[in-house]
Amino acid sequence: MNKIDKWHKDTGEVIKRTLTSLAEGITGIAASDRKDLSLSVGYIFQSFRKDQFLSQLGNEWDSYRKKGRIKDDYIDTEQHRSCLQELLDFLDNDSPDEIRFEVMKKVFIAAATETASDRNSLLPYQFLRLCRGMSSGEIVVLHATYEIAKSDQIPEITGANQWLDIIAKKSGLEHTSLVEIYEEDLIKKYLLSRRIHSDRSGIAAKPHFRLTSLGFDLCNYIASYDSASKDA
Repeated sequence: MNKIDKWHKDTGEVIKRTLTSLAEGITGIAASDRKDLSLSVGYIFQSFRKDQFLSQLGNEWDSYRKKGRIKDDYIDTEQHRSCLQELLDFLDNDSPDEIRFEVMKKVFIAAATETASDRNSLLPYQFLRLCRGMSSGEIVVLHATYEIAKSDQIPEITGANQWLDIIAKKSGLEHTSLVEIYEEDLIKKYLLSRRIHSDRSGIAAKPHFRLTSLGFDLCNYIASYDSASKDA
């Protein structure tokens, strides 16, 4: 048996063993007294969600490997070890929701298939950390902005209120105030460009509808997962 076949080097096995440990932990809580159980309801619910996310990740990983989209020797790379550790730590400690998990998974799988970067690139891990630090609302706003930036006709706007209104409708958030909350957070992460003018009313919409080069590249990287999944 060569080294890539050993369970401790195989990502699929790491995921399966994590699922087993999770199930054992839930069973232990269920067997405890009612007081302990009542204090652990939130933990149990989050554990079930983690179980679902891990199962989804494991199924996709196995599918991509069987189809040859993920090379066997990729699991030996430092990039993969760092990204896997970041993703598992995210599931363990961050109480992820579906939106945040999906974007983390997309970056992880895109890196593994080596469609948007090679195994020596530092970007996948940095992109994972950026995505981990975003709320689901920030991700929704970022995605809506990217969809407009990639469209054939980018709206001609100069005012911040115009931009907020367009994103509120495109994202489904409806309220411009909600978009403005997430706008501020995305600016701090250097994913959206800052407003201009002393009254903060103006914006520079071009070339990517306020996405910075970092924001645009991150969105392109996430989108590469969708291209890879179509070809898989």
